[in-house]
Amino acid sequence: MLQQTFVHIPGIGKRTEAELWEHGIHSWDDADLFEKRFGCVGARLQQKLDDYIPRSREAVRRKDAAFFERLSALGEAWRLFPEFADNCVYLDIETTGLSSVFDMVTMVGLYDGRKYKVFVEGDNLQELPAYLRNYALVVTFNGAGFDLRFLRLAFPELVLPPIHIDLRWATRKLGMKGGLKSVETKLGLKRDASVEDITGYDATVLWAKHLRGEKSSLEQLIRYNTEDVVHLKAIMEMVYDRLCKRTASFLKNSIAPVFTGVARSPRSNRRKVLSHTPRQSDSIGLVSRLLKQCIGLPKPPRIVGIDLTGSEKRATGWALMEGSSVTTKCVRTDAELIGETLAAKPDLVSIDSPLSLPAGYGAANVPIYRKCELGLKRMGISVFWCLLPSMQMLTRRGIKLTYELRKAGSKVIESYPGAAQDILGIPRKKASLQELKWGLSRAGITGDFLTADITHDEVDAITSALVGLFYLADDYIALGTPEEAYLIVPRSARFNYAKLAQIISATGLDQVSESSGPNVESLAHAQPVSVGAS
Repeated sequence: MLQQTFVHIPGIGKRTEAELWEHGIHSWDDADLFEKRFGCVGARLQQKLDDYIPRSREAVRRKDAAFFERLSALGEAWRLFPEFADNCVYLDIETTGLSSVFDMVTMVGLYDGRKYKVFVEGDNLQELPAYLRNYALVVTFNGAGFDLRFLRLAFPELVLPPIHIDLRWATRKLGMKGGLKSVETKLGLKRDASVEDITGYDATVLWAKHLRGEKSSLEQLIRYNTEDVVHLKAIMEMVYDRLCKRTASFLKNSIAPVFTGVARSPRSNRRKVLSHTPRQSDSIGLVSRLLKQCIGLPKPPRIVGIDLTGSEKRATGWALMEGSSVTTKCVRTDAELIGETLAAKPDLVSIDSPLSLPAGYGAANVPIYRKCELGLKRMGISVFWCLLPSMQMLTRRGIKLTYELRKAGSKVIESYPGAAQDILGIPRKKASLQELKWGLSRAGITGDFLTADITHDEVDAITSALVGLFYLADDYIALGTPEEAYLIVPRSARFNYAKLAQIISATGLDQVSESSGPNVESLAHAQPVSVGAS
């Protein structure tokens, strides 16, 4: 298809290209013929063709994909295939999550059509940038929005191949929507039975298991990644064949198909990678470090974590963390919650529930979310707006409970276990409750929660208590404003603070300082309020 392409030439658009095709100028060779051009090509266009076609042939001969960079801007980079197939690499990454602020690349798989090479965090990931310089073209699925974006954050000086074909958008041209697996199904591609049911969420759990020494998990994650990149090649070939015939109808019966079948499992460096010892999780020894930072407090500090539910009909998870040791229980009524919490005589109460309302609540056109929630969304953290119909009972209950506890002399902060787990690189309960328990254990929390049959609400209550420890250790970030109060999240060495600052500024949150946060117990909404649709 590249030999039939003219839109890479500056000043020639798709309309002019179509007109050339209509007049029988179907290729660069046709454009060289006087009898083909006579009467249909003006002097200015003829000059462009005479100038660029020889240079185009030379670029193909030298494998200079950058010469055709204009095709990328036009969404037509797929036309470079297969002329550059021998200098093309298929790329797919695995990460700890979706946030560009704190999630990290754990694995990158590259497949050049013959050999698969995997780069793993803690082993050989730093070799990736040099390896990518060997290619002229990179093929991904949603790479523009995910893979390449993460790689640029991980490697600020990264030089990528000059041409990127994003199959998410190439398949859209054929009417295919959805993720990679959806496209595979539509094209009749099937994965190996050992990995066919693994999702992106599962991949983060496999990485967590790898960090605690389960070698088979890394092996399965590599197999999953291998299937991704091998199928990228198959999709690229099938899409190329179909787009050629759709774009230039005169090619329907004159071009041989590129796709001949899915490649077999390729050779790889998998054994070498698997022979290495896994890097230890960043959370190892976390609790002991935080406890040492708690200056001027009783030793050990006592923190109550509460994973509040919206109604007394459903049990609330309650946890008491004393030093590194934690005990949990389920509590139903507000009276029981207040009684248990005050009896524990905590230095801090950390509640998983919205504890304030959007600024200007009650006025017209006030959103159903607070700025801290919008900030979390922009950070890539899944969160529910505090005034969604399904959240209003929880918000009302959280504000009321906070008022009663503060009135009794308790210090209360708002936490969100899901955000804390994401930031700390611990799988959420929906991904794997057992791996969430293991993650808290690796952080240094002790107790029988790891083996006991406790509810997921109790495990989230433990996480809320851990956020409280971050707060007492002055190792936290307060997301909010004086008008809306603050949501506490842990600080992390994994933060991209430049990206975080951009989000905070765009959202209108208080700027993050290097020292302790603002007064998170501001009296915004200190009195119980009536929460309803606004």
